[in-house]
Parts: sequence; C-alpha cells; structure tokens
Amino acid sequence: MTTTPTIRPPRRRPRAPRLLPRLAAATAAVALALPLAACSAGAASGATADTAPPAPPRHQPGGHTLTADDVDGWLDGAVGSALQTTGIPGASVSVVSGGELLTARGYGVADTGTESGTVVPVDPDETLFRVGSVSKVVSATAIMQLVERGDLDLDLDADVQQYLDFDLDTPKGAITLRHLLTHTAGFEEVISGLIGTPGSEVSLHDAVSAAPPAQVYAPGTTPAYSNYGATLAGYIAERVGGEPFAELLQHDVFEPAGMTSSSFEQPLPDALDARLAKGYADDSKPASPTEVVNAAPAGAMTSSATDMARFMLAHLGELPDGASLLGDDALAEMHRPALDSDDLGTLAAGQRMDLAFFDDSTPGVPAFGHDGDTQVFHTAMRIFPEHDAGIFITMNGSGRSATDSLDLRTTVLQGFADRYLRDAGESTGGSADESADESDSRGGAGAVAESGSDAESAGSDAAALAGTYVSSRSPVTNFGSLLALSGQTVVAPRADGTVSVTPKPLGVTTGVYEQIEPDLWREVGGDAVLATRTDDATDPDATVTAISWGASFTMLRAEPWQAASVALPLVIASVVVLLVSLIVWPATALAGLGSSSRRGTAPAPGTAVAPRTAPRRRDRTLLLSRLGQASTMLALVGWAVVAVQAMSFAEVSATTLRVLQALQLLGVLAVVPAAIVAWQAVRARRGWAVVTGRVLVVVALVALAGFAFAFRLIAPSVSF
Repeated sequence: MTTTPTIRPPRRRPRAPRLLPRLAAATAAVALALPLAACSAGAASGATADTAPPAPPRHQPGGHTLTADDVDGWLDGAVGSALQTTGIPGASVSVVSGGELLTARGYGVADTGTESGTVVPVDPDETLFRVGSVSKVVSATAIMQLVERGDLDLDLDADVQQYLDFDLDTPKGAITLRHLLTHTAGFEEVISGLIGTPGSEVSLHDAVSAAPPAQVYAPGTTPAYSNYGATLAGYIAERVGGEPFAELLQHDVFEPAGMTSSSFEQPLPDALDARLAKGYADDSKPASPTEVVNAAPAGAMTSSATDMARFMLAHLGELPDGASLLGDDALAEMHRPALDSDDLGTLAAGQRMDLAFFDDSTPGVPAFGHDGDTQVFHTAMRIFPEHDAGIFITMNGSGRSATDSLDLRTTVLQGFADRYLRDAGESTGGSADESADESDSRGGAGAVAESGSDAESAGSDAAALAGTYVSSRSPVTNFGSLLALSGQTVVAPRADGTVSVTPKPLGVTTGVYEQIEPDLWREVGGDAVLATRTDDATDPDATVTAISWGASFTMLRAEPWQAASVALPLVIASVVVLLVSLIVWPATALAGLGSSSRRGTAPAPGTAVAPRTAPRRRDRTLLLSRLGQASTMLALVGWAVVAVQAMSFAEVSATTLRVLQALQLLGVLAVVPAAIVAWQAVRARRGWAVVTGRVLVVVALVALAGFAFAFRLIAPSVSF
C-alpha cells in the first residue's frame, strides 16, 4: 500500500445565511388544509428573496413560453392526472429558468393516512423525499470542490490507493477518481447490504472496506454502473476533507447553496424526519419502513424540490458568488464527457459520462442530469445548459405497474424539453437524414452521421451485432451471477439493415435501431443511441463484443453457456430427470421389497449362504447417487429462495450460503457413484429403461455441476 497523505483535521466554518426561505406559514397552512382532490394542484412558488425580480417572459423555440403559469398548467395535467391512474401517492416538481426558481409544485400526498390517520398533502418546499442516486452528483460536487481547492492534494487522475486506509485489490489496473465518477473502475455489481432498515447502519469505512467487490474489467474501458464506486469516491472525500461525509456535505454544499432542507444523515435529524414523505409501493399499500442506504454517498440524500432547484441553479452557475459551489472551470469539467476513445474505444461514439452526471442530450437540446431510485422513492433531474433551465421530479411510490414511475418521469422530462426547449420543427425521433446537419458539441446522443450506410454495409454491420448480451452491471465472482440469466438482451438483424433489440434499454418492448455511424445506432423514431465495440477495431467484419447505452451501462456479448435460452432449458430438463429419478426410487424400492417377500424362502438347514458383499456394495453406490441427486435438488431450491431474497435486499447469512454450497458440492461429487451405477446397469443388462434412466441421471448431474461452476454457485466468495 502506498503512503497515505496527511489527513487534515475538521474545518470549522461559519453557517451560511439562509438563502432560500420557506413558503410563508399561512400558505403552508392553507395547503395542508386542502382536501386530497384539490392538493394535487400543488403549491406554486416564484422567485426567491435573494434573486432579482423576474425577467420578462422568454419565448423558447419549442412553441410555448417558459412562464410559471404555462408550466404550472402543463404539470397539473401531466403529473396531477397521472397520480390518479398509476397509484403513485405523491410527487413534487421544481423548475428553474433564467437564474431563478420558476415554479415548484406538489401533487398528491406525503402520507396516505393509512397508519397515522392523517392525510398529509405534498408541499414542494416542506415535504422531503429520498432522492436515491441523484445523491451521486451532489457527492461529486463536494469532491470537485476538494479538487478545485488544489491545496488538499486530491487529483482526479491519481491512483486512489494513496487516499485510502485499507488495501484495495485492483488486479485489472489502478483506479482513479475519474474512473469512480464515470462508473468505469471495473467493479462487479454489489447487492448485499445496499438497502437496509433502521438499525442496520454501518460506518462509511466499513461499507467500503468490509467486502469490496472484485475488479473484473480494466479501468476506463467498460462502463458498469457501480454504487460501490460512488461510495468509495465519497469515502475518499471524507478522508481528504477531514470530517464525516454527511458533515462535509452539510458544510461544503448545503449551507453555501442555501439548501436548508437537505441532509445525508441517517437517521435524519428529528426536525427533518418529521417532514419526510412516507414511501409506498402504491397508494393502496401500507407505508414501507424507512430505508437505510449504507452506500451513503451513492444514494442516502434527503431533500425537497425547492432545495434541488437551488442545486440546479448552482450547476447552471446562477447562484450569487457567496453561494456558488464551484468556479466556472470546475463546472465545465463536471459537465463535459470525462473519458474519450483512448479508454473507451469506439464506445466513445455514443453517450459518455460526465463527472458523475449522465449526458442526456438529444438533437438540438444538450442536457445532463441523473435519475435515482430506492425501493419506493423515484427521482430524476435534468439540466439544460444552453437554455439556462432545469427540471426536477421526485415521487414517493412505485405505482401499480413495474414501469409507472419510469413512464411518469420520462413524460415530464421529455415533455418539458419538447414543449419549451426544442425547435418547433424538431422532433425527438426523426431519421438520420433529417438530422444529418445537426451536431452535438457534448459528443453524446445528438451526434449523427453525415450520410447513411448503404444497404449491404448496414446488413453486414447488423449481422455483426446479432446475439445475446448480458449487463456489465452484474455480480461475476459469486452466486449473484445467476442474475445474468434475467434481463438478457437479444439483438437480431432485420432485412432492411436495422436491428431489433429485445428488450430495448429501460423498456419491456422491442426497439428497432438504425445505423447512423459505423459504431453508432439510433432508435427509429427516437433519440436513444447504442454504441458498439469489437475486439479488433481494424477488422471490418469483426463481431461486436460490447454495446453501450445511457453513458454508464454496457451490454457484453454472452458466452454460449451464459445465454438463458441455452442454460435454462438445460437446467429445467436436468431437474426433471432428477425429480423423476427421486420419485421412482422409493416406488421401485417398495415394489422390489414386496416382490422379494413373496418369492423368498428360508434356506435349508446346513445350506451354505453365498456372500452378499457385491450386491451390498452396489446398493451403497446407488444410495450415494440418490443422496447426491437429492442434495442437488435441495441446493437448487435454496439458491432460488436466496436469489429472491437478494433481489429484495433481504440479508442472507454467509452460513446459509456455505450450506448451499456444500449441498451443491455433494451433487457434483455424486457424478462418480451415478456413473458407476450406470456402468453396472449396462454390464448387468438391466434393460433399456433402467440403463437409459441411469445414464440420464449422470448427464443431468454433470450438466448441473457445470451450471454450478459456471454461475459461481460453488466459488470461494459468498460476498454478493
């Protein structure tokens, strides 16, 4: 381990003046008194007390004037009505434009009254929400402050080991803060301990050092969204900044920006906790327990819509000098793509990560932001630098269908850009030819080819994409790799040179993509892009091995054995064979016992009895085979239960996992007695049914043994 730099002691700062006052108490009281049906209209807010008077309405190219009245009316229809149909209990929205808070709206309820008996409507200034992974860009802002100061020896491109007090194993290469903030450090996914319940809190040091995930990709090369990576970056900020992470953010971000209702503390201070919205699966369900995010810098922040408006203004460079969080150069550094083709190869043709921000640009509308999800809170933020505008939406429920919250925030974010920011003649879809004259200075989704490929070239490139892909955001070295069997993506070429992608990213339906550059494909009728990479960039016929989308996600070509279409039928067939074998075993044993009792006679006195050593040995071998089959079945049932628990963030003990591994290993070892029993049946000419059955058992055990090793059911690590 390299020498650790001197860590400075905590710095004491004077409290910043409160720059964003709450709504007047009388207004809040009226809002709280509104009936449920009326409260969905929300509470509007205008300019804050420390900003200049509102400028005259600015006419935007999307065909609508970006004014509070117009935005309020549009949001009331888009959000207010959606809550009733989706079952999402409440939502809060804020919009900034021209250097000020244009409007803030509250919809639905923060508390349905199911437990408390009191219905509490959402107030955009008073009601607090958990913002999930939007926390990452706030954490990154504090990190950039440390980098900007310079005197703390924090370098975006230095090996992070020098800032740590534990040894981080990086066999694929040294990791930098730039890698951590762009999700390219190469870590496998971590599930265990990510979200817990009150009382399960751990220190930030323990969260990053107790069981670091394996580094499975070379740093800088493979976008793989990582909560651990963002948390590690936050821990480095804590170490270098010299004070606990939550306090560092309070002093360096929240207080200067006037974000008086924001915190990373877990549990929240009492005054803030009393204002926290309850989280619900949907409005017919009871409230969920308060979630504890142990990867705190990656997702533990609590805030209000109006506080997040202050944050958006900070990143637009629109806060007064005394409240600004970063200088112009640091802001520019955070808002431009942080990696290029030297690291990413041809994946750089698509969307790339800024420093912690996603590039969410569409043709003619550069944008950056972040989404955030816990189990019951769902949030999104978009900032439009060329239009000096931003929008934030947060919800305290998932809705009745799996995509309700995603659909609503997509409607709001895309609708805002289309209505107020996009040229009147622009569409969000369009063909490559229609958009050929456009370019995107951010190098993201807006970039298009100058001319389309001919049909033959497009068809060849489409064929190179064909195959099954698994997400780079997956566990690799432990049983969590089972998750790679779900959510696989199948790419198939079409006769017209396009490709179908099933399911398309962030969707459940099939998307069709057309080639607009040699390594870039765009969804037909949409803006979403896919960038591709081969192992040999010099070979035009090389097969695509990686497809990136959404800046921090990559789909990797699956090995044949990884494809669910291959692995699952094989597992199902093997399970059926073992199940039949185990059912037949007691049935045949009972039948044989009855037959022997009917046929058997006692030997005559003085008659020598032949030794039964060989039959007994055969019986023991058969018994070992049967026990191995039963052990395999028990292990598979156990893995299925554990997988469900893991996906719901329930704790699974290491002892349980080791027991399952032991059962699985017994099933692997059972291949030997099963093969002996099968060979004995062949030699004894036991009949085609017995021979076939025992051979199938051997094949099934071998197949399941291969499955166990391939998907790390038997592996040294049980950390997931």
